[in-house]
Amino acid sequence: SPSRAPHAMNALKEKAKAAADAVAAKASAASEVAMEKARKEAESAKAYVAAKREEIRPKLKAAMDSAEPSLKEFMAHPQMQYLKKNPKAIAAICAILCAVGIPGAASVSALVSLIGPVEMLFPMVMMMVNPVAEVIT
Repeated sequence: SPSRAPHAMNALKEKAKAAADAVAAKASAASEVAMEKARKEAESAKAYVAAKREEIRPKLKAAMDSAEPSLKEFMAHPQMQYLKKNPKAIAAICAILCAVGIPGAASVSALVSLIGPVEMLFPMVMMMVNPVAEVIT
């Protein structure tokens, strides 16, 4: 009967919405787990750089050779303001940090792919870049 059709459509819409909400919740949970993993790894960047300073220096120079000037400036003198003005630069920064083997760089890079260069990633980027800046200067 025609009166049942709208009811059936509403039920389908509700099921679809519930499924979409479940997917969103799983994605959110996955990104929270990834965020925590990245944070823990980024915290170890300082010790990693201290231990491998001389090994890192030539890799860092090679990785930064093709970087644009503003990025080179940021790597040498990291400022949170740069990230706020250039959030898309996080991908390039992570690529340099990955090339040098900095803990957390690959995880943050994956998060950028997953959720974009969002502000909550900035502190982790700074945690990884600050010790690297000491190798540059």
